Amino acid sequence: MTHTHKQTHPPLDSAGVDRLVAEAEAGIPEEKLRRRGRPSIGDEAASTYSVRLPDDLVTLVDARAELEGVSRGETIRRALVEYLTT
Repeated sequence: MTHTHKQTHPPLDSAGVDRLVAEAEAGIPEEKLRRRGRPSIGDEAASTYSVRLPDDLVTLVDARAELEGVSRGETIRRALVEYLTT
């Protein structure tokens, strides 16, 4: 199967090239740069850990997460903080 590419932009003239060059030389403002990966959960560095959980425990975690409107990971973090600090 042959694919054809339709040009949807008007041809680039020298003024357009000059504008693009000026934009490239000026750089992209930091606020317009998108960060890669998942959003940070805080200011501190965080590590990822993998644990095996029985299905019934995951079901409980998911139910609590839905009830509180947070993610599974946030529910597990809250549970660990509660357990380890009380």
